[in-house]
Amino acid sequence: MLRLCLALGFALLLTACASPGGPPPVVEESGQAPIERDTRDPEGSSVDRESTDTSSATLALVTEARSASAARNHANAVAYLERAVRIEPRNAELWIELSAAHLKNGNLAAANQHARKAIALAGSNERLGRLAWLQLADIREAEGSSAEASAIRRRYRTGEG
Repeated sequence: MLRLCLALGFALLLTACASPGGPPPVVEESGQAPIERDTRDPEGSSVDRESTDTSSATLALVTEARSASAARNHANAVAYLERAVRIEPRNAELWIELSAAHLKNGNLAAANQHARKAIALAGSNERLGRLAWLQLADIREAEGSSAEASAIRRRYRTGEG
């Protein structure tokens, strides 16, 4: 009987050590509003938006980033978006936003890296892939590669990509 009690006590002790403390993490339900982004092509027609689930914390960070960017505080915008990406690292839209913020801040290497990440994460989502490629075209233009930027824009503005 003593061995049984010791074994049960030891098992309870191991279980208590293995489980995380505090309440379980809160998981956002789907149906959250997608991150707003201007997705109009140059002719002004609107691209069909597919919903991207984002947490309220991420939406708040994106809002702060946009406010910082509007105030021309691009370093703060980058910081807010980096926090958002840490919350949702598989969200291609966040990587596109982060790339754009780095571009505005003059960090072309980071902008390029994050646009490439967005392209990879977009997968078969045509809208996100298109936006990510157009972001890459903006980076190529800033790097002085106008011909490459134009080729990317021609391909992805017409929907061939």
